[in-house]
Formats: sequence, C-alpha cells, structure tokens
Amino acid sequence: MKQHEAGAASTGAAGSTDPAGPMAGARARGQARADSGGGVLGRLRSRLAHLDPVRVVDLVQTVKTALAGGLAWWVATDLAHLDQAFLAPWAAVLVVHSTIYKAVTRGTQQVAATFFAVFLAFALGTLLGSGPWALGLLILVGYLIGQLRWVKEEASTIATTGLVTLATGSIAQPDLLASRLIDTAVGVGVGLAVNLLVWPPLRDRAAWSHTEQLPGELAEVLRKTAEGLGEDLDPRETKAWVRDIRRVDVHIDEAWRLLWQAKESGRMNPRRSQPTGTRELKKVLHQLEQGVADSLSMARNVASSAEDRTDWDPAFRERWRAIALSTADAVQDQDLETLKGLCDDLEEITHEFADARLSADEWREYAGLVMNLRNVHDALTRAVEWELESTPDRRRSKRQLSPQELLRRERRSAQRRASRSGS
Repeated sequence: MKQHEAGAASTGAAGSTDPAGPMAGARARGQARADSGGGVLGRLRSRLAHLDPVRVVDLVQTVKTALAGGLAWWVATDLAHLDQAFLAPWAAVLVVHSTIYKAVTRGTQQVAATFFAVFLAFALGTLLGSGPWALGLLILVGYLIGQLRWVKEEASTIATTGLVTLATGSIAQPDLLASRLIDTAVGVGVGLAVNLLVWPPLRDRAAWSHTEQLPGELAEVLRKTAEGLGEDLDPRETKAWVRDIRRVDVHIDEAWRLLWQAKESGRMNPRRSQPTGTRELKKVLHQLEQGVADSLSMARNVASSAEDRTDWDPAFRERWRAIALSTADAVQDQDLETLKGLCDDLEEITHEFADARLSADEWREYAGLVMNLRNVHDALTRAVEWELESTPDRRRSKRQLSPQELLRRERRSAQRRASRSGS
C-alpha cells in the first residue's frame, strides 16, 4: 500500500512539475480565446465538431426518406400523370435504408412483392369478388408467399398491397391495376436514386463514435463498485451495480449492430468500398464484452459476501479499492502510462495475499475479486490504447475534443493526482 501511495504521490509531483502540463494548458487557453474571438462562426464550428455521428447519420437518413417520398409523389403524379399514385411515395420511403446494399436488395424484394400482391389480388378478386372471404384469403396467401426466403422481409408488403389493391376496386379497372405496378417501380427507383446520390451512408464513423464511449461507461461502473465497497455494505446496493453493468452490455450490443451496418455500408457504396478499421473494432468489442462479464461476476461476488456478512481483511479491501479507483480515473483521463503501471500493483496484491496464509474460503473470495479486477483492467487498458494509438484513417473518424474540454480534463486529472497524493 505504501508503494502504491508513493507511486501516486510521485505521479502527482511529476504532473505538477512537468512543463508539458502548463504548456498544454496555455495552448488550450490560447485556442479557446481564438475560438471565442471567432464569435458565432467559432461556436458553430465547435458544435459541428462535437456532433454525435450516430445521430447525424440517423438525421440525414430521416431527411433523405422525406425527400424520397415527396420526390416519388411528384414524379408519379406530375411527370408520369399516374392516377392514385399512393404506392409511389410509400415504396420510396420503404426503400431508403441505412445502407446502399440493403436498399438495393430490399428494393428488389419490394418490386417482386408488389407484383405478387397485384396478381394475387387480381386472381382472388376475379374468383371471389372483394368480399371478406377474398380479403381474408388474400392476407393468408400473402403471408404464406412471404415465407419464401427471397421475399421473407416483405411478407407484410405482399399482404397489405394486395389488400389495398383489392379493397380499392383496382381489379375492375385494368389501367389502375397496371398503375399499381408502375407506382411501385417509380417509388423504388426514386428511393434508390436518393439513397445512392444524396450522401450514401457509411456507418463506420458512427460505430467508432459509439464504441469510444463504452470504456468510460465501464470505468464508471468500476468506480461505483469500488466506492460502495465499505464495511457495512447492503446487498441491495449491488443491484444498482448490476443494472449499470447490464446497461453497458446493451450498449455493446448496439455497437455490434453498428459494426455490422458499417461492414455492410461499404458494399455497392460509391464513396468507399471498405469501411475504416472494422477489424480493430471487433477486437475492442470482444475485450469490452469480457470486461463486462468480469464486472458482473465481481458484483455478484461482492453481493454474496455482503449477504453472508463476511468480514473482509481491511488491508485487502483498501488495496483493492485503491487499484479499482485508480483504474477508473486513468480510463477517464486516458492515462495509458498509469494504467500500465497498475499492472505492478495487481501483481503485488496477488503475491502479498497469496503468502498471507488465508483460509480457503477467504483466499477463494479474494482471488476471485483480484482476477475479476485484473481482467477488467486489462480490457480497459487495451481499449484506451486502441483509442490513443490511431492510424491516419482511424483519426478521420475520431471526434476532436474542444480546447475547453481539453482544459477541463487536464484540471480534473491534476485534482485527482493531488487528492491521491494527499491521501
């Protein structure tokens, strides 16, 4: 413990005498004054630099969907002079997807589904009329056809398009029947054109941005666990830790979804055939999943200990808490050097308590917590290392911090080092 405190104190002293710290702060303050001098333009540039890529992509897709729907209606009614061209904007809206590849494949499926629906409505309307039996049978057969693998995602399209065609009496008017097919073709064509020509989406930046937030979330869970690990811990308090850990796990699942979208977004995309760094992203997500699993195991071990009213060795508890808190702080500050230095503390606490001649129950409990903490620390260290050691292509998708945020981080880091050295 003394060695750990001495290392923290020396780190705080080094941080206070290192000329790079004041110089970095001066540069940040100078840049902040330059940005403030830029007035509205400077503030606008700063806000644009900090926009969440995930929300930006979703917002652009929403605008593109609205544009495709309106444009399809204009083409179908004003240019093609089609009557009741409601299927054109509907098809266009359905075709504008998150990736070009999915837009093409779903567009093809939608055209096929519309043809199935129109001919099915024509056949059943001719045989049974437009009564309830015909409508019910049309929906049944439409969903059965939709079980085919190559139109499975458009089962509802077959049923609803056939239902609208039959209910509106289009089968009695060959011109309207042909118009339904042309409407759909126009809508699909316009939707594909808008998705292809208006900023074709690449989801890699959104995937990187979302993943960059995960180490901080996991570190915050580790901090809460360490701060709450007192002598009179209530087992019910650990439920909040478990909820937070599961929330991080859900966010990792969202990152995986964005990763697969990023890989798919490069297919057929004129902007770039291969998204940036998806292989690196997969490794980081696997490591963070391991960190979440060990965090959950850690929380459950602590909860079990609290329920059994186990008396912990005070020295072990304080050493474990100190390492956990230092890990969380270093992740928040992206202090890779401190994270690597904590590996020595983990080795030290392992050897120290291995030689303490503890009982089997005590050693099993302590060893489990040390192993959990080591795995979480390793996952977070690799994640921070991944964020800092970026390639030129990787920097393209990394959000830049504002000078004000850099200054706040520097002050926060200095305060933590000072508090650690004082304690």
